[in-house]
Amino acid sequence: MTTPPGSAGLPIVGDKSLEFYKDAIGFVDRNIAHNKSRIFLSRLLSKPTVFVSSNKGVKELLEDKAMNCDLGYKAFMYEIYGDNILFTDGINSVVLREILHNLFSAESVASYQESIQRLTSRALEDLHSRSPVNVYKFFKRLTTEICLSVFLDIDFQTAQELSSQICELTTTHWHGIISVPVSIKMPMMSSFTYGKALEAKAQLLKIIQDKLKDTTTSGFPQKIQNARFPHANLAHNHLLLFTSALVPKALASLLTSFVIAVKKDDFDKANCGSTFLDCLLLEVQRLYPPFVAGRRLVRKDCVVDGYKLHKGQAAMYMTRQAQRDPQAFTKPEEFLPQRWINAEKDERKKLFCFGAGPRCCIGQNFIWNILRTITQSLLRKYTWNIPEGQDLSFKWLPVSRPSHDVLANFVERS
Repeated sequence: MTTPPGSAGLPIVGDKSLEFYKDAIGFVDRNIAHNKSRIFLSRLLSKPTVFVSSNKGVKELLEDKAMNCDLGYKAFMYEIYGDNILFTDGINSVVLREILHNLFSAESVASYQESIQRLTSRALEDLHSRSPVNVYKFFKRLTTEICLSVFLDIDFQTAQELSSQICELTTTHWHGIISVPVSIKMPMMSSFTYGKALEAKAQLLKIIQDKLKDTTTSGFPQKIQNARFPHANLAHNHLLLFTSALVPKALASLLTSFVIAVKKDDFDKANCGSTFLDCLLLEVQRLYPPFVAGRRLVRKDCVVDGYKLHKGQAAMYMTRQAQRDPQAFTKPEEFLPQRWINAEKDERKKLFCFGAGPRCCIGQNFIWNILRTITQSLLRKYTWNIPEGQDLSFKWLPVSRPSHDVLANFVERS
């Protein structure tokens, strides 16, 4: 047991939040090299923060030491989303997770499949005629439509005005996450971005409440309304979370990385069955997780990968670096889907794209279903190529996405 290398510096002047936000991956890589350790101490959001970038360390933090920590998102996302599973700890989180598990059970997820497949088939129908396609934009629209269809029982074709309104509101709402948390509205002046986000939140909640009152609404809205939440506003707030831009952005990030990473040699192998397709998806999740980091607040001293974390500190676990840890994976920087073909079941526990341990993503089976449906349908209908000369770099926060438009040409299979 030892103290992590590095320094938390002085309050305010020693804070590295801006540096981290500008380039999270570069910041961590530089500190790993400087400290000669994948675990190091710095200061983030005015709090001494231990960065955990080793695969073993992240696994221990999320699994073995999960009860020593609380989730660390409330400080900068709570007002945007309100009470929900992301901001709940202790016995209350256990109650909420049990309720939500029922909404995302294997049986429930299967009941959403018809909508997912129908919307996917419709979106892919004429993709070749639109080449070159802005890949991220296309997938974000498709996954937004899927989420609104499943979670709010909305048909984009028959409810175009409402769909457009919700999409505009979710965009405004999302911008609040990346803005300064100040809500100011003055006469004759437009409100700040954060204030607009809170206004969008109120309008989205009104739409959600109206949908739940609609007796013709079925599917997921009906299920969540009948779920035994301690308070009605918890059903509304979770629908706000599920229908926000968060899920489509994460899905679009993974699907864009899939199109970039999968090469011509993989097309036919993946099209022959689900086994190799799953290997491709696992490798995309390993190399290109949409959420490159997560945060915990240490409420009880604990040891993670040999380093002591103290009560009152924060811990940032770096998903992307942990999944490229040479101690966990051979040739960690290379896209090698074949590594998963004969991999032991425990190998998947080295992936943290959906978190891990008792606070892992409840909807990961639903997310996996969407990813598999879209990629399988895409491979059956098309091959594709990425024209050379494009900037394929990514921005990292709050959800990783291309820094510039990524264009692809889709060719219909004969």
